Amino acid sequence: MSEENKPARKRVGADLLIPVVGTLYAGYYVYSVWDFPPEAQRSGFFLAALLVGLCVILFLRTALLHFAGRAEWEFSSLLGPREGRMGRIGFVALIFAYLLVVRHAGFTLTTFAFLFAGSLLGGIGSLRKAAIFAFVTAISGWLFFIVILGTRFPRGPFENLVTMVVATWN
Repeated sequence: MSEENKPARKRVGADLLIPVVGTLYAGYYVYSVWDFPPEAQRSGFFLAALLVGLCVILFLRTALLHFAGRAEWEFSSLLGPREGRMGRIGFVALIFAYLLVVRHAGFTLTTFAFLFAGSLLGGIGSLRKAAIFAFVTAISGWLFFIVILGTRFPRGPFENLVTMVVATWN
């Protein structure tokens, strides 16, 4: 078969990012429910096994395609088109900054800062629109997750101030 008639090889590599991260998360999830009641452990183990099983099937399929010469490793599409790479790298930096800051600044302030910076980075344009969006979303997240559901997110100055103000009402 001539070079012109050869079927195009499928580019794989970047497609494996989500399954790899999913497999790592499944391992973390199993570790995190280790001391939970048996019912929670069973459901956690079942979901993790299902996710890992599906990922292993995908990994094997990809390896077989590669060794059969019908696929090639390629990771350049992971970053996407060249013209938007700095924005995507900026979002990844924002995610890591969020993870580093949230335990000190608390859920609400960190979420506000993340959404504000992300909105500007994403091209919302107006500082006012970005601030309003970030404020409404961060406060909504605080109300839903912390006030209504009682989720134990990291506390920061905002959460401490609200707790102090509410305590004076009694």
